[in-house]
Amino acid sequence: MTLPIAGWYPDPEDQSRLRWWDGLRWGALAPQHATPAGAIPAPDFERSPRPPAPSEYAVGVIDPPLTGRKARVANDRATRSANPFGYAGLVLSLIAFIFNLLAIPSILGLVFGAIGLARAAQLSGQRITGFGVSLAAVILGLVAGGVFFFRVAQLFG
Repeated sequence: MTLPIAGWYPDPEDQSRLRWWDGLRWGALAPQHATPAGAIPAPDFERSPRPPAPSEYAVGVIDPPLTGRKARVANDRATRSANPFGYAGLVLSLIAFIFNLLAIPSILGLVFGAIGLARAAQLSGQRITGFGVSLAAVILGLVAGGVFFFRVAQLFG
């Protein structure tokens, strides 16, 4: 919850008066300007937009938990931001099945997956570590490298 900037806002207890909000708590009331007996009050023009006063905030409103596809997308984004090495290794390992020139993508997928596993071990106290993605990257990197070397052995053997 963000609080509005400091300024004069309608008093939560008496809307006809202004009260100073310092950004954290309410301050003193603004002085009342008395209009002389024969004076005509100034017209009340439309006020410029202002942020809501803290008394107008809905207290205790909590967003409902995400479910279904939205939950999976949010979890995926959190994993990518917590452990990008695991995802990079997974992508490289998958690319190695399509295009594996000199086994470079499979080796890079294996290396990035191993770095992702080390990073997941550092994040072990957190809810999202990227361990599964990193482990998949290592396994797929090994398999892609094995397929590459098997094909090379068939070609030269």
